[in-house]
Amino acid sequence: MVMTDSPARLSARPALVALGAILVFWLAEIAAQRASFGPGGELSLWGVQTAVAQSAMVVAGLVAGLALVGRVDLLARAVTLLFLLGAVLNLAIWTLYREAPGLFATEARVAALRGLTHLIGVALLVWLLRAPGRRWLRAGLVMAVVFLATQEVVLRWFPVDALYVFPDAGWDEAYTPVDVEALYAAQDRLMGEQVGALAPQVPGVPEVFALALGGTADQSVFLTEVESVFAILDAQYGSGGRTLRLANSHDHPTRYPLANRANLARALAEIGRRQGPEDVAFLFLASHGGEDVFSLSFPEAGTTNLTAEEFRRMLEDSGIGPAVIVVSACHSGSFIDDIAAPDRLIITAARGDRTSFGCRDGAEWTEFGQSFFDLGLRAERDPRRAFPLAAEDVARKEAADGLTQSLPQISEGTEVGAVLDRLLAAR
Repeated sequence: MVMTDSPARLSARPALVALGAILVFWLAEIAAQRASFGPGGELSLWGVQTAVAQSAMVVAGLVAGLALVGRVDLLARAVTLLFLLGAVLNLAIWTLYREAPGLFATEARVAALRGLTHLIGVALLVWLLRAPGRRWLRAGLVMAVVFLATQEVVLRWFPVDALYVFPDAGWDEAYTPVDVEALYAAQDRLMGEQVGALAPQVPGVPEVFALALGGTADQSVFLTEVESVFAILDAQYGSGGRTLRLANSHDHPTRYPLANRANLARALAEIGRRQGPEDVAFLFLASHGGEDVFSLSFPEAGTTNLTAEEFRRMLEDSGIGPAVIVVSACHSGSFIDDIAAPDRLIITAARGDRTSFGCRDGAEWTEFGQSFFDLGLRAERDPRRAFPLAAEDVARKEAADGLTQSLPQISEGTEVGAVLDRLLAAR
């Protein structure tokens, strides 16, 4: 007698395959988020709960739609194919986000991409039904309405932004609101103290006037980098008495003046007034970023982001002379075209269409900041020679972690080299 599987075992297989497809979908999502945000994160309990709720909502929508067209027998197959398709589309979307971020620059473009993925999902469901005659139109319309309604609920109520998080970046139960009125009342004093402490320029002696800016308030790494870079620039160039520091920090809101556009413009102008023709301005800005945008993020203080064009105008208005400008942010290479000049050395953490990594709360350095300042500039006082050391180190770390290469950039003006050579010879 030939043994056969029992009906119960046979009916369980499609369900297990469907559960496997759901698992593949979420594993692909986690892998894509890790590739974009970098290593060091972990799954959050809230994110996993949201992922389960989202999956359950999608399955419930499929049950409702298939019941309305009398094809509940296709449920396991629909779940399997839809979640596998979703995994492929998700990986494609995340890849586009890293390689072509301009596609996500506006809400309209994001909505268009989302609409395209929904259309592909609806097409899959209609193909799966394959209703005879004109019944396909009715079945397709029913499934489209139910599917799109389900997707709208999922996107609105069950987002998975918190699925992959960094250990110290979660919500703090002891969160204390910032006294914004006191914060702004302190700005004149804080800026005045820093400007008043600037050492005067010595005519004929090459010196460094520096600015270190950390732009994002809710991740302590940027404040930490401001202080670490200050120490390294002082050790290498003796710039401690001629350095201004600006930082957005929720935990220490009045340690330094705000990193907002008004304070940045004033800081640049103060350096420009003091800098002699033989001196070098060393400007370091670290934060998040996008194409032609540098984040000055302190939501409670109402700060607004800095564009590349605004930064160009600030530099021109400040009267700053020869300068080394280091912009450490995602897509920071997009600033080069706007701010490059014959007497400037521009260094960025990433190419204009690439992200950089390591921006997380509790970290001591971003990946590029550590490679350029803590490794490169400690070993080579000349930033032109420090850069290839940093670029090689960044590439090595990103390759080891399986990340898309950030490709740090350098642009040397035709006149800045001679000024740097005189400065380095004097040191």
